[in-house]
Amino acid sequence: MNITGDQKLVSKVPKRNKSYHEDEVLEALVKDPTRSAREIANRLGSYRQKVWRRKKELERHNVIWGYTAVVDESKINHVLYMVMLKMKPMNKELAHLMANRLLRHEPYKQKVHLISALYVNGEYDLIIKFSAHDHTTARRYYDSLRVAYEKYLLAKPIIVDVNFQLVREGKTNPEIKKLYDFVPISTNS
Repeated sequence: MNITGDQKLVSKVPKRNKSYHEDEVLEALVKDPTRSAREIANRLGSYRQKVWRRKKELERHNVIWGYTAVVDESKINHVLYMVMLKMKPMNKELAHLMANRLLRHEPYKQKVHLISALYVNGEYDLIIKFSAHDHTTARRYYDSLRVAYEKYLLAKPIIVDVNFQLVREGKTNPEIKKLYDFVPISTNS
């Protein structure tokens, strides 16, 4: 029997606990990872120890990579950017380069805050979201990406600054109504 990559992944995901649905613990942690195991257990009608074991199991199997704060960069005088790169097909050399740049903390050495780096299907292959305290720093990081990936690029990378975030890490922007600030002022009254 030939097992696909997806089947191998599924077989490594922890089994369901029969007393309550595993997704409820995960959902509770996604909604608020600062809640204690006791608070989650009370909400689910379960036991603190069961919730704690389930959380540790999810972490051990890398279902949960970690926990983070969702930050509004504009409130700390940063601007949010995205770089989109069209690249040649993935190979071991490119995978090594991509992984090692992250493991060596290259973005942080250049004074940017890396928010996400995504290898995707579609028009672009690599999408990087980061914040920087000024355009000069952002441009320097963008140029470092162009140089690092030069031999793998199919087109010049695109950099854009993000005007407004509606949702991030599954959290709706608490200032969502500020989206209306982007509506053009009508000259026809």
